[in-house]
Amino acid sequence: MRFNLEDIVNVDGDKYRIVGKIKYKNNSDGMCWDEYRMFPLSGFSEAWLSIDDVYKEYSISRRAALSTSTADYHLVDKGTEIVVSREGNVDVDVGDRAIFEEYEDVTEEKIISREVWDDETEICTGYYLDEDEISLLSSNTQYGMRSNIPASYGSSATIRRSGKNKAVVIMVIAIALFMFLPHILKMFRSTQTIQKYLDKSNKYSYVTSITGESGQKAKVYKASQGYTVGDAARGIIDAIEGETEKVQQDTTEDNGSIGILTKDEYCLIYLSEDGDVLVQVSNRKYAYTTDSQPYHSSKRVHSYYRRFYYSGGYSHDQREYKDSSPYSSYDGDMMTFSSDDYYSSYSKSVRQDSVHSRSSSGGGLSSGK
Repeated sequence: MRFNLEDIVNVDGDKYRIVGKIKYKNNSDGMCWDEYRMFPLSGFSEAWLSIDDVYKEYSISRRAALSTSTADYHLVDKGTEIVVSREGNVDVDVGDRAIFEEYEDVTEEKIISREVWDDETEICTGYYLDEDEISLLSSNTQYGMRSNIPASYGSSATIRRSGKNKAVVIMVIAIALFMFLPHILKMFRSTQTIQKYLDKSNKYSYVTSITGESGQKAKVYKASQGYTVGDAARGIIDAIEGETEKVQQDTTEDNGSIGILTKDEYCLIYLSEDGDVLVQVSNRKYAYTTDSQPYHSSKRVHSYYRRFYYSGGYSHDQREYKDSSPYSSYDGDMMTFSSDDYYSSYSKSVRQDSVHSRSSSGGGLSSGK
């Protein structure tokens, strides 16, 4: 994965312009990686995108205070990095070197890095990215991004049209845009997931991970003091821009559990036996292969956890996964999903507002989440 100066990239749902690039080499093993200095098109401060195609590691980070503590993090890498090339607006020269240390938190999602240069020490905080969360939106043609386009493309022989043919072409394009507009809008939907939101939000603290069948895992988070089950649900729905498949609350008790099913994840927000607001989130394969009781939950919560998934997701996932599932012998009650459910209506409203916002801004994503 390579980018050039002035390229516009989408990183975790936000748009940036690349203004600088540094290639580093690890002095101990000779491996290289790229760091891109980026400025946002709107919101946020400058950020650094790290791309290591050898180890398939990607991250985004921002400058932090020197007093930033690594107390809850563990050291995962250290060594000496050497600048082997540089481009654009970066404050290093070829041959410069620094001692670096990299730390991860217990979720192995958040990171802190420390670089000790000859003249200063820098601290950055950030988090890991999946490769599909990084994409090129527009390239700087000055750097040869059009070099693979055939020479005949765009020549007078290929673009010369009569007025009639131009009208036909415009009509075909208009029809195509109308037909594929929903798919085009979908491409620009938020890449935020529930788990990543919980990892990054200061409203939650990581509690534990639960290993289920087929090596699948669920993570459990605790909400901040004073946060209710409803507060947590609204925050999650806002974070994923209402992109849910099923949302519903257990109304048989006060402050009842709320299930959220997206195309990729199953999340349950509930009160633990100790009265804490907990959020358990997993991918759908974990839910399909494991129906274990959620962490520190009551039998009522466990019953709702199973009933919600079986009623809302099992039938679809049965066609998706080949693994065996404990839900194949499920004999509990089925639930009916009501459009009158408050959180279902809230999700729909957030989703509509998000689509309108994207449409009115030319299809781009708003930043600042």
